[in-house]
Amino acid sequence: MSQIRTMRFKIAALFEFQGKTPPTNATDLASITPLVLKRFGFLPQPVLVTVEGDEVVIQYPEESSAAQAEAARLAERAGKRAAEGHYEKAIGILKRVLELQPSLHKARRDLAMAYVETGDIDNAMNHLIEVLRLDPGDAWSWVVLANLYIREKSDKETGEKFLRKALEIAPNDAWALNSLASVTFERGKTDEAISLFEHAIQSNPEFANAYYGEAIVYQDLQQPDKSIATLERLFAHAKMQDARSKPVYDGARQLFGKLQVDLAQRNESETFKLVQNYKAEMEKLSGYPIRIQEEKFESKIGATIQMAWKHNRDFHLVKIRADYPPPISQSSRKPRTHPPQARIRGAQGWQKSFLRHHRQDAGHGHPVVCGRYPQVGKGRLFGAENHRADADAGQRALRIPVQLPARHAYRAPPARHIQAAPARAIPFRPAHGE
Repeated sequence: MSQIRTMRFKIAALFEFQGKTPPTNATDLASITPLVLKRFGFLPQPVLVTVEGDEVVIQYPEESSAAQAEAARLAERAGKRAAEGHYEKAIGILKRVLELQPSLHKARRDLAMAYVETGDIDNAMNHLIEVLRLDPGDAWSWVVLANLYIREKSDKETGEKFLRKALEIAPNDAWALNSLASVTFERGKTDEAISLFEHAIQSNPEFANAYYGEAIVYQDLQQPDKSIATLERLFAHAKMQDARSKPVYDGARQLFGKLQVDLAQRNESETFKLVQNYKAEMEKLSGYPIRIQEEKFESKIGATIQMAWKHNRDFHLVKIRADYPPPISQSSRKPRTHPPQARIRGAQGWQKSFLRHHRQDAGHGHPVVCGRYPQVGKGRLFGAENHRADADAGQRALRIPVQLPARHAYRAPPARHIQAAPARAIPFRPAHGE
């Protein structure tokens, strides 16, 4: 004989998704039973409903052990299919799982997530609502449902309500904090948005979305230094969950490149003086003058250094890309470079390069390949401040500011990339307590 399972929840929860006031008089309370039977008709039959004060009690027979075992096996297979990106196959398997065990909470939620991935938003929302009726304490489902309301229905008010509900259940949920930060930012509450983004970062330092969102807020406030600092924290500490996180990293890389160029242009006068001073210092240390000229490189080389003694010249020659836009392409007339810290590091590397070559035998070494376009990898930003030394000569790369190629031109990120759980970037995650 099957065991009887019992669920309890507040009457108010029945009306959570409709914005209605829960009934209070006896006549209205009598209408609750048919409403519950309709909404929980997917549970194993027969379902018994009773009202006890402000709570509804639901009792139903538990599925057989054999059905539960088969459902667990198929649910695991569905998870693998979803991880491989085969969402249609996962949906088919999960439907069979719920036929075997209709009360399996995790399978119903995973089915909703698979529908999100295939773009079937109506089915996704319906299943998420069923999940929350079964377990109103599932904070993650509140977060996903909130993002769908915000993005698909343009209902920010309801979305914010659901996000705050999630935070009541899980105050340190980084996804909920990040989504709420995005909503408050769009409403012009920048201080609150920054505070929420920081809370999300503290809750999960590996969560890239929160860093990126905070950097965008600082950019909107015209505080590029803080925006760059936040992006540097992202590259140092955040981790990519999977391929669906790529838009966040792409946006962060493009924003970083834009901010670096903006700062270089803003500090043009100071930069020119520093570069000229370093150039004069290197000429004094090496005993040779330095000439800078533009060059049309076929590959993505930022610049090359040719030492005087290696090329039988009475001067050192630095060649830079001719197709770099200002201020880089004008370096031969008025050199410009990175903001102060990067400029200092760059000049120190340049100085070491000249000193090293001054001591090396004149018959060895090759031009330095440097200043490659930025790219994100292993949590670090490579390019503008991380350079490759020539393997044969062991030379240090000359620090030259890197301008992103035209196809990577920065564009304001779409709102879905700032939100915590974009419609097609929501990872599968177990509910609390599972």
